[in-house]
Amino acid sequence: MRPLSTLATVQHGLPADLSAEALAEVEALAKAGSTLFKTSVLGILVATLLFGGTSDAVAQVYVGSGGPRRGAVEISGGGMWNAGQDLASRDAVLTGNPGAGLGTVDLFRSEPSLDPVIGAQALVGVYVTRALAIEGGVQFSRPTLSVRLGDDFEDAPDVTATTDITQYLFTGSVLYHIGRPGRVAPFMAAGAGHLRDVHFGNELVETGTEYHGKLGVKIWTGEGRRRFGIRAEGGLSVRNGGFNFDEDRRVVPTAAVSLAYLF
Repeated sequence: MRPLSTLATVQHGLPADLSAEALAEVEALAKAGSTLFKTSVLGILVATLLFGGTSDAVAQVYVGSGGPRRGAVEISGGGMWNAGQDLASRDAVLTGNPGAGLGTVDLFRSEPSLDPVIGAQALVGVYVTRALAIEGGVQFSRPTLSVRLGDDFEDAPDVTATTDITQYLFTGSVLYHIGRPGRVAPFMAAGAGHLRDVHFGNELVETGTEYHGKLGVKIWTGEGRRRFGIRAEGGLSVRNGGFNFDEDRRVVPTAAVSLAYLF
């Protein structure tokens, strides 16, 4: 059997004439280097597992909380504003007697309009996907109807009569959220509705149709499944019917701000 010194010199490729003290020192250094190498490798593996796992966990949280899930419900309520509307004018005509040679006479001209109004709205939406939602809502307002009476046949001074009407608008919309879901979610929407104007304590009811398009933004306060937020939007409402002398279409600018809750 070879002595320890001979094995050491052969294993490490050292000269055979080294002293025993030198060989012992070389072997100690070799053992220390091996231990340091193993420790370094173990440290690298642990760091990879820890930081790699943390990155995956962060990525999963970010992806999972970036937007509402399919089937989530959003409710909101707040205030809305409609711009003023000029309604169709009409002449009050006195029918003449053809047998007496008398034609029709215009007694006066009426020019109705609805003043700008602030009202309330409530909305309920269901997310079909993370970006697409179907929404239904109702708006309530009490605009002032002003009717200017002029061009009187007997040259009477012009007068303006006013009264308040109750207006309901029932809507259905499709919303598309633009961009990647997050705390700030811009959206666009389009839909249609049913207009109902009530006057004189439900004695006079006029109905009509409505089509709308709007742009808006939702700002959420958190990133969980249940969260509160602010919703602001503006758009155009095309209305046909309602309290109007003629069945003409009119375009009404609209805006609304609501408190929203997602769950």
